[in-house]
Amino acid sequence: MTVVKGASTALLVCGVVAAAPSAVRAADVVSPQALLDPASFDVSFGVAVLSDYRFRGVTQSKRKPAVQGYVELQAFDWIYAGVWSSSVSFPTRFGLTDPAAEVDFYAGVRPTWGSFSLDAGYLYYWYPGESRSFPGQKQTDYWELKATPSIALSENGSISGNVWWSPNYANTGSSELYLSMASKIDIPVPSFPDLGLYVSGEFGKQWTKKADDGFDPKDFLSWNLGGGVTYKAMTIDIRYSDTNLSKSECVGVSGARTWCGSAVVGKIAFDTALSKLR
Repeated sequence: MTVVKGASTALLVCGVVAAAPSAVRAADVVSPQALLDPASFDVSFGVAVLSDYRFRGVTQSKRKPAVQGYVELQAFDWIYAGVWSSSVSFPTRFGLTDPAAEVDFYAGVRPTWGSFSLDAGYLYYWYPGESRSFPGQKQTDYWELKATPSIALSENGSISGNVWWSPNYANTGSSELYLSMASKIDIPVPSFPDLGLYVSGEFGKQWTKKADDGFDPKDFLSWNLGGGVTYKAMTIDIRYSDTNLSKSECVGVSGARTWCGSAVVGKIAFDTALSKLR
């Protein structure tokens, strides 16, 4: 995420990493043998091309296509750490220099108890090449904590909650909280086991407290709804994304009038792991 403060205008653009959760029994204990067993470790990786990189309904790619990729190390099926990156395109107003990319470093745990699972972790946002010439402006690299509890309602359906919190949102001195509810329904195709369908959606709200220097972006709602097709390592996803911000309110949140409006976003992604290539 990047925030530009100046002339009462702020740019908020958030990035988040999404990675498929792994399951583990909470009662499992890592034995000394498992520590030395190569099968206890795995590396997942993937790439994606999107028609528009959005998070919480706000574009980070100026409503243009973006390329993304990640590499993640997994241990014992429930400990993980990785790096995720995306191309971005930010306005150059108020002394902002468009960074070369967004790079997110993250780590956490994904334990499972029956049908209930929890993904809890840490995420650091880094914007290489970002600089400021506006007086008093600072770099916007910062960190967030996250917790995502999820419950499987059936073999093909789940509901999850998302909690994201930072005490220093985009290095502004302002604390931030984002809460959302999400759901996904998988639709298997018995005649073609490698083919799958799904529908999913999310509805959330972001709150940001006013900082000591007066930085005070508007709290807002965001939502998305869509579906996709999976075939082996490939996923094709199409979804509708929007916020409740008006064009004038969007200027204070994104730095542009049209960055928070509705959009239909398409994505094609390829995800796999070393264990699947053996």
